[in-house]
Amino acid sequence: MGSETRTRARRRSCQATDFGATAVASSVDLLVEILMRLPAKPLLRFKCVSKQWYSIISDPQFIINYAQRNLKPLLGLLLSGRKEQLGPYPEFSFISIGGYGKTGRVPKFLTIPKLEIQDFCNGLMCYSKPHMDAPQFTSYYVCNSASGQSKRIRVLESPSSKRLMAVNLAFDPSKSPFYNVIFVSETSGSELNHLIKIDIYSSKTQTWRPSTKGLFIVPHDVDFGNGVYWNGAIYWYHRKKNSLAYFDFEADCLERLQMPLLSQGSYPMSFDYFGESGGHLHLVGTCRPGTTLFTVFEMEKDRSGWFVKCNGDLGDLTTTFPKMVTPRLSRRYLFSPVSLFRGEKEEELSIVLTIPGSVVQYNAKDKTSKKLCDLPKGFIFNDFMGQGFRFKSHQYMETLASI
Repeated sequence: MGSETRTRARRRSCQATDFGATAVASSVDLLVEILMRLPAKPLLRFKCVSKQWYSIISDPQFIINYAQRNLKPLLGLLLSGRKEQLGPYPEFSFISIGGYGKTGRVPKFLTIPKLEIQDFCNGLMCYSKPHMDAPQFTSYYVCNSASGQSKRIRVLESPSSKRLMAVNLAFDPSKSPFYNVIFVSETSGSELNHLIKIDIYSSKTQTWRPSTKGLFIVPHDVDFGNGVYWNGAIYWYHRKKNSLAYFDFEADCLERLQMPLLSQGSYPMSFDYFGESGGHLHLVGTCRPGTTLFTVFEMEKDRSGWFVKCNGDLGDLTTTFPKMVTPRLSRRYLFSPVSLFRGEKEEELSIVLTIPGSVVQYNAKDKTSKKLCDLPKGFIFNDFMGQGFRFKSHQYMETLASI
């Protein structure tokens, strides 16, 4: 083929490419279909391509449709933990799920000095840090973990943080591009009850309002330290007191829920993980320290009770990871569930465990396991009876929602 022939061929190829690009740009439906298939992080950058692309990607209905189409957005886990002698602020480590990013790399927004994560919910993060100009005040922010965009929503005097019981996010991008933040504070308390006040921030109106029910009298065994948003409500589980309560946004009410029985046959059970995944609320119970048995419970959609999603035994893991086993009968097995998430198929459940020296993923359906990473440097394993350092996990995903 001569040089002139090759030149004509290249010209025809370029013309065909230009025609295809023009066809896509001129067909909004086709462009939307293509954009709908892309990961969230590139989409956020593509807002800068043109006014048309910005309009499409920022449209509230596009955000809802995108979330409904991409129902399995979990990309990784953030492990956080604190040990007092190492300083007052927690350490963070990012763990990739499914090959996303690099294990151990911390997302840039987590490098903010003196950052405290208050809550993570479907791609949004609420965090606090000392006020820039007045350390006696604490500033609270909401951040899109994919774009890094953040917005300050409240400033409180530091002494008042002793009365602040919880800060939680309520966000479901498959239903609305808007989110709510609630602050739960104790106005007074006794040995039997808390007197609780709830304030709600709406991103739709960008305003705060108190709960219409005013103050709530809550039994003292209800704690607000571990909040999870699911099905229109925020749920708080207290492990030591084995209590569960929830705040329903539509009914504007605060109620208690019963827990599953604390036994599996003759073995006592403790609930080590509480969280949401794939539109379901789960508890993971283990029969430690004497066995490797576990049970995954799931909440009924109408909150009427719990049912057993699956039972299992982690005994096979001890062959692959012998450090899980100790010679002490009082603490025979060392492992701690820190997260649970669903796979591509509805029946697939994976449990993430910390064990001495490692973070492990266990598939409860096919009973396979793999090491996700070594336990990050500075993170010291303690089993459920240990003292000091304990992990808290946050599911890392990405959303198109604007702050």
